[in-house]
Amino acid sequence: MTGYQEKQGILHVENVPLPKIAQMAGTPCYVYSASSIRSQFSALKAALEKALPENRAPLLCYACKANSNIAILRLLQTLGSGLEIVSEGELFRGLEAGFRGEHIISTSFGKNPQEIQACLEAEILQFNIEAWIELEQVNQFAAMAGKTADVLFRLNPDISGGGHSKISTGRKEHKFGNSEAKIIEMYRRAAGMRHVRPVGISVHIGSQVTTVESFRPAYEALANLVKKLRSEKLPVERLDIGGGFPIAYEKKNALLDLDAFAQWVADIILPLNVDIQLEPGRYLVGNAGILLTETLYVKETDDRKFLVLDAAMNDLIRPALYEANHGIRPVVTHADRPAQKYDVVGPICESGDIFASQREMTEMRKGDLIAIESAGAYGFSMASNYNSRPFPAEVLVDGDHVAVIRKRQSLQDLIRGETIPEWLR
Repeated sequence: MTGYQEKQGILHVENVPLPKIAQMAGTPCYVYSASSIRSQFSALKAALEKALPENRAPLLCYACKANSNIAILRLLQTLGSGLEIVSEGELFRGLEAGFRGEHIISTSFGKNPQEIQACLEAEILQFNIEAWIELEQVNQFAAMAGKTADVLFRLNPDISGGGHSKISTGRKEHKFGNSEAKIIEMYRRAAGMRHVRPVGISVHIGSQVTTVESFRPAYEALANLVKKLRSEKLPVERLDIGGGFPIAYEKKNALLDLDAFAQWVADIILPLNVDIQLEPGRYLVGNAGILLTETLYVKETDDRKFLVLDAAMNDLIRPALYEANHGIRPVVTHADRPAQKYDVVGPICESGDIFASQREMTEMRKGDLIAIESAGAYGFSMASNYNSRPFPAEVLVDGDHVAVIRKRQSLQDLIRGETIPEWLR
């Protein structure tokens, strides 16, 4: 994890020791490294620029569902990123963070009328369409607003790409996208509408795609569909070729060969003479974040040692939901302590509230700080108030600069908006 290093036995994020952050913001809290995000964005951009002509660089649209804190969005906006949104709330966040509509694409599944109208008002770059009824609604509301909306159609290439079944999106049995024949039909009908403009196709086969070869058949399917549409004189100006680039949750995890990926884009997509869009999410922020937590105590049974943390599955649900394996390490090295094996757990009333089973680390004691690594993506954004636990704080570090970018939720915040009806008083 770039941005995190041990100095004199203490884990730092950039130039700041993590115990200082725990003292300042409390635990549990999410901590993010700005330099790590910059590094990931630059690495992807550089690989594409090396393989593609200068004037054909793709628009990198950050998939903000991975981490939608407006400070993170603002940081990416300053790097030249566009934004991929999947809800009206994400649109609101993006605009608050400084993104202009012309750099925002909507890829949400099940777009509702309020979301469509908000996107039209913001004059976003395009809608990626999932279903015929979405197309009709976009045309209807665009007509009411006196506008014309650019639309792309999402292809389902029947290709598996995700590392886990719940994050794979490119198979026929998945809810996403449409067949080639269905897209041609919708494209024809859209071409006859007055307030939408069909301009291209999108594809996204899943998340945490570690094998670069997985992209080739998806991109070849795109290229084949482009040729069929153009044979009918239907215009194809843009291709949104998705994202899904992986991060390393463990040292043994395979990373995507960015140079090889960029070459697939150069070989298959570039000759189609289209504007290209990419949707990196986890890749940009995943390894930039940790969940900083404190040891409450160690519980011993006849055959187990349970390391009980003040963080829980409501703070980071990925291990419970996806069987995700995050790195877990002590913040302070205690070389004089023996190694132990722990089941690392939280305090929630669920047997599924477990971060790791039989994880070996140095002996831990009450009050010791723990860093759960690679938590910058789908960590806070999937957090909940389960067990009426307040949301944790979020902290951004940039060199020597430290800022709390989300305050810890208070107990009063937990019931804000709730009321007891008069007849129960």
